Order: sequence, then structure tokens, then C-alpha cells
Amino acid sequence: MQDAVRSRTTETIVDACDRENPVLVEAPPASGKTYNSVRLAAEDGQKILYLTARRDLYAQAIEEAEKAGGIDAMVIPSPYRDCPTFADENDGEAEKARKLYQKGLSGEEIHYKPWSTVNTPCQSPWSTCPYLTKRDRLKENADQIDLLIGNHQHAHVPRYLQGRTVVFDEFNINPFLTRFPQRTKSGERRNIPHNIIGAFLEAVDDIPLSDLTDLIEARVEKGDSWKTTIEWFKQNGAKKSTSIEQVTITPHPYNNSHQYAALLTCALLIMEKVGAGIELAHDPDLWEACGVDPNVRCVRDRNSGEILVLTPPDLSHAEQVIALDALPVQRLWEAVLGCDFTLSRVIERKELDRYLSEGLGFKITQMTEGMNHYSSGKTSSRDRQRMFTVRSLEEQRFPIISRKRALDNYASESWLKKCVIEVDDQETETDLEGYFARNYAKVLSSNLFKNESVGFVSGSPFPGDDVVKQWAALCGEVTEPERTGDGNSGSLDGFTGFGEEIYRHLTHGQVFQAILRFGRTKQARGRPTSVYVNTQAIPEWISTSQITIHDFDNNGKRIHVLEELLRAKYDGGISWQTQRTLQDRINERLENETVSDETVRKVVSDESFSDVIEVREDAGKGSADLYQWSGECVLSPYYDRDARANYMLRTGSKVYLIHVPEIIDLANPTTEL
Repeated sequence: MQDAVRSRTTETIVDACDRENPVLVEAPPASGKTYNSVRLAAEDGQKILYLTARRDLYAQAIEEAEKAGGIDAMVIPSPYRDCPTFADENDGEAEKARKLYQKGLSGEEIHYKPWSTVNTPCQSPWSTCPYLTKRDRLKENADQIDLLIGNHQHAHVPRYLQGRTVVFDEFNINPFLTRFPQRTKSGERRNIPHNIIGAFLEAVDDIPLSDLTDLIEARVEKGDSWKTTIEWFKQNGAKKSTSIEQVTITPHPYNNSHQYAALLTCALLIMEKVGAGIELAHDPDLWEACGVDPNVRCVRDRNSGEILVLTPPDLSHAEQVIALDALPVQRLWEAVLGCDFTLSRVIERKELDRYLSEGLGFKITQMTEGMNHYSSGKTSSRDRQRMFTVRSLEEQRFPIISRKRALDNYASESWLKKCVIEVDDQETETDLEGYFARNYAKVLSSNLFKNESVGFVSGSPFPGDDVVKQWAALCGEVTEPERTGDGNSGSLDGFTGFGEEIYRHLTHGQVFQAILRFGRTKQARGRPTSVYVNTQAIPEWISTSQITIHDFDNNGKRIHVLEELLRAKYDGGISWQTQRTLQDRINERLENETVSDETVRKVVSDESFSDVIEVREDAGKGSADLYQWSGECVLSPYYDRDARANYMLRTGSKVYLIHVPEIIDLANPTTEL
């Protein structure tokens, strides 16, 4: 089946090149998207710009180009990848250089700043930074390069698009969305919007407003000050050059400059309400008058104080635009890239389930009935039990994908090393020190687990109500969360309107992408890829098996019955028991509770135990049925040494954690279970 899907992917992408309008190709995983992008340059003689968030696909694209032969391919240089100063490999000021880059200065602009602003020793009168050398070479030879490879942000550079078919591999909003304020890894807040706007207003004498409060009041009143300010932007623009002309951008911690200072200020003058506490600025006519791309959108969330700026690339320079995605939300693609798409599916979604199981060999098992959003980092108290259950079922440790805060929470637990693969941080990339782990934020840009045939995906990556409402506002839509119960404390059922699609993209869609990180190579596909999912946030068209864990705490009386049958089998007494004798044996052991005859009857007559309990009908005293633990039953060791249970019994979709008494020697062949 996989060969047929790869063939259909080729046909769909080739057909997309001949379409008049941009095409959004819905292509399943491992369907040859990278190969086909290179093939366009090799066989059809087209010039391609291939954009992906995954660094490993850079190398894969180069490798495919070398296999095809006759293709000139090049990876677009990046300051983070090619500049020794940015990489902190010299005595330069890496932190300052990165701050300037985040404020909107280009890599080239930073290298030509005076050393009093930022020290970049890689660039001097006697030597040229490797990044700039590669960049200059690309400028000079762009026409000779058949295949250009980069990330989505390179779509903002017109010369990279000129005369090329641009291929976006997977949806990635991050290069086009700037959030104010920004938080560093240490939690520091940078680029605070009211400070940026205040600094800009203070620098421009011709604008009769002083701060954010003045701006909002002027917008409400629509008086002379508002008209004067709007006219100023029409005359001077609201683009990057406007910001730089008014406020010098420096890396100083108290410098409130930013390339979007003029845009933020202008946007606040025209924002309109699109929901409770949410405002949108999108006026294509005014944007054009101010020298701003008409597709730009700004959203202000009054509840959180955040402002989002969406800056789609100008794709008019491209010969054609093709977007590739496993589970696309078309309206999000159109908002982010600023163009209308024609959707073309390689296979229908109802076929994806069969493709995953038959084509790729995936076996997906659901471990919980809850969503487990884990946004605060607080995880379920039963996650320890779930991970140890997987450890026992697979008889090996495994890598894990979860939210960053959840991973940090797991790391504080001493038992984690018994379940999750340990790694050397110096040798293996990881998001959790000492463990083979990845957080959801890096899933789409990673192929870290491509050789792993067992994986554990824990919790949903739901980012919170605010993000869904903000994304909906960027598309001009209003949405509200729907909850069971009173107020904001009830369980989340979904969102109204278009927000539901966004919610499912951010949760179910990202869990689906996380599942696909495992078993992506032939090496891993030598056996089925087993992925255990600790959330309900899985697309409804994916078939999963279920595991329900029963232990002494949630089903103690049933556990008592199973354990007593096991004892009777191997304690040297009478192995065959009636319901009554079994009940008597159990209650003799119990001190503070009893097991009823009805409980015993339900357990021994449960069809799910047909492979566990042997039955002799009417063979006992008074024609009572006799029951015995089956000698064919196999128990698996349970590796949590601090738990009451030391063995695990699986029957269908149920797992029972039981305690095997020391009198039973499982290592002795004569008493093998």
C-alpha cells in the first residue's frame, strides 16, 4: 500500500505544479514528499525552493539531489548555523547578536554594526564571516542553483522565490507570527508592547500622543489627534524602515526599539473588537497606504496584554506555491501565507487509518480516557503506573514525548529511569536532561525517534483558551470555549465555530504528528511500531486498541479473587475451588473487608478470563462448578519495585496488576505460569 501512496503523491505534486493557483497537498506521512520535491528539479527541470522546519530534511534533500544527479542544490545560510558569533564559538557577543536578530535586524545588518554596539569578531577588514561568505555566493549564483533548501522564514526574501516553485513542507506558523511580549527560556519578558509603543511615540514629535492610553482613547474618540496620527503614518509609513528611522535598535536591555514599533502603534489606532477581550487590526487599504503588506494582521488580547503580529510572505515572486501537510486546516494555511489554496488530497482521511496500520505498520494503544492537557505541568498520579505497564508489555524502556512542563515534572521522579531510555546529553539531542525525550514544541522540527519502534506520547499539547481565541481572531473569527460545568473550571468540550478546527489542530493534530515521530525508517519497520498514547486527543478516524489498568486501589476485590486462584494452584493444597470455597479462602486472609459471593461469581464467570481460569462444570460437591488457575496463563514481570504488584496479567484490553506470593517460584519450570 505504501508504494501506491508514494506513487499517488508523485502524481499529485506534479499536477500541482501545472495548476494556475497555489495548491495545498494533503499527503500522509512517509509518502515521499521530500523525494518528490527534489524530483521536480531533477526530472521536470524546475527551479525549486524547498522550505521545512526540520533540519534533518535539509540533509535528506541534498542526499536525494545527489542520487538524482545533475542537480545543483544548496542550503540557504543561516546566522545561527553558519556564524561563529551567533553559535558562541568565539569571543564575540553572541547574546547581543541574537537580541538584535530577534528585534528584526538581519544577519547582515548585525555584522556591519559598530563593535561598540555588538562585537562580531568573525567579520573584520581582514576576514569575512562564513555566514556572509555563503550568503554572497548565493546572491551571485542564485540563477544556477536548481534546488534551494531553507526554513519557512526564507519565504520573506523575494530573491529566493523569484522564478521558483516554492514548496512548504508542513504547517509552521512560528516564522510568520511575532508575539509581544516574548519570554526567554529563563522566563524573562522582553519586547513589552506598551514600552515599545511608548518609546516610538516619544521619539516622534509630530504625533500628538504620548503612550498606549492616549492611543486607545484617541481610537475611541476618532478626533483630531487620531486623524493627525493616521495621516502621519500614511505619509511616513508603518514599516521596518519607519521604526529604525525613529528609534535606534540596540541590544541594550533597556532599549525599547523593535522593527514592528511603527506597525504596533498604527495597528492600535484601527483595532476592532472580534470577541470578548480580543481586537483585530486588518485594514488592507490603510496598510498599503502605509507601505505594509495588505495581508498583515495584528491581534490584541486585552485579557493577557499580548499583541500578535502575523506577517505573511509576499509570494507573488514565486512561479507556483505548493504546501504539503498531513492534516491541513486550509483556512490557517491561507491566513499564514496570505493566499488562497486549492486543496488536493493524496488519499481520503478515511483511508489514513489503513495506511498507518498496513502501510507503515503502526499499532496505536490508548492508555487513558482523559484528555490530560497538562498545561500547568501537573501530571496524572496514574502516569507512573501507565509507563510501568508499557515497560512490562514491551519488556524494554522507551522514548517519551510530552509537554515541557510535564517532562520537567516527570524528571523529578526517581522511577522515570526504569521506564524511559537514559541518554548522555553530550552525545544525544534531548529535551530532558539524561533522558531520551522530546517536548511537543519541537515535534514537527525533529526526527529524533525515527529508529524507535516503541514510544510513549503523554498528554495533549493544548496551549490554553487564549491561543485558540487569538488564532481565530487572526482569521477574523470569534470563538469561545464550551465547558461542562460552571464557569471556567469545568472540563473543556471544545470551541464554538472555527475555533473547534483550531483546537483540534493544536491538540489532536499535534498528537497525531507526535505519533508519527516513531518508526520512520526501514530499520525501525523491521517490527511493528507500537505507540502508547496517554490522552484522548487522537483524531477520530484513527483506530486504537485500549488498555484499562486494574490494580488493588481501583479494583481490589477482583484482584483478591485472581490472587487467591493463583495461590490455590501452587500452595500445595487443593487447586480446584468452588465459588464458596474460594470466597472462604479470601475472607480468611482479609482483616478489614470481605468479598461477597456475587463478586466471586462475576470474576470466575467473566468471559475475558477464559484463558486464565479453567472450569469443570458440575464437577464439585453438590454439582458445583470447579475453578482453577490455568497452567497455560502467562504473567509478565511488573517492574515497579515499590508497588504492591510484582506481576501483570493481560486479558484483551484489560491489564491486572497482581501480587504473586513468594511461595510461588516462577523461575521453577515445574510451577511455570
